[in-house]
Amino acid sequence: MLNAKFLPILFRWVFLVLVLAGCETTGQLTQTPARMLYIEAEGLENEGMQSDAITKYEKLAKENPGTRLATFAYLRTAELQVKLEKWKEAAANYRAFLTLNPNSHLTPYVLYRLLQSNHQRSYTGSFFPSREIDRDMEPNRQIILEYKRFALLYPTSAYLEEVVPFHKSAKETLAASEYLVGNYYFENKQFQAAIGRFIFLLKNYPEFPQTEDVLDQLIQAYYKNDQPEQAKEMERAKKLRLNPAAQQSNATKEQQSSIIPLGQGADRS
Repeated sequence: MLNAKFLPILFRWVFLVLVLAGCETTGQLTQTPARMLYIEAEGLENEGMQSDAITKYEKLAKENPGTRLATFAYLRTAELQVKLEKWKEAAANYRAFLTLNPNSHLTPYVLYRLLQSNHQRSYTGSFFPSREIDRDMEPNRQIILEYKRFALLYPTSAYLEEVVPFHKSAKETLAASEYLVGNYYFENKQFQAAIGRFIFLLKNYPEFPQTEDVLDQLIQAYYKNDQPEQAKEMERAKKLRLNPAAQQSNATKEQQSSIIPLGQGADRS
């Protein structure tokens, strides 16, 4: 398995090779303002002056839009912002790089870092970070979308294994948030809104560990919203969920009842 802590080091070497590949000599690097800014920014970065390096990279990107160095400046900025734990800003710059350079062979790495940044954004608290389900869920939604893109485009990437835990945590947090909001509507007698939340949760997060509780709340919401037929239907669904053997038995009976003997069918014609 690819060790994540070595990824930024590996990336910097790959990036340096790419930049130098576009230049004939080291001396030629100093012939354009963009290259001079890049050298200055890299020097500051090597000296541990991340904030000053970010300022240089941002200036490079702003003053030289559309150039190769400007595009990579977004990536270098994002990498430094990760070191400074500026997760929101890092995510924005990773996304800017992907927008400007969608077909780069670095895309799997950048998607990994983007998912990692959004994962960190979903935590709150300086001393005891936690994923609070009553806070902004946008980072978790972004993780779901970006993971789908990653898995679809790069199913064999070595980075995919690294982001699976991010995806799992995001789904768990989103499901818990939906349950919290649904209960809020229920307690405030907004039963139709509660029903919508509970149904969405059951449909999109079937692995949610409190699914039985969600079903109970949904049934009660239907009754209180004067929808007894829907409530009874959900009660039947809950019984089948709790008794898979009965579900299989019912399915078998339905299948058998659908088979009409040939002779009987002929008599009816």
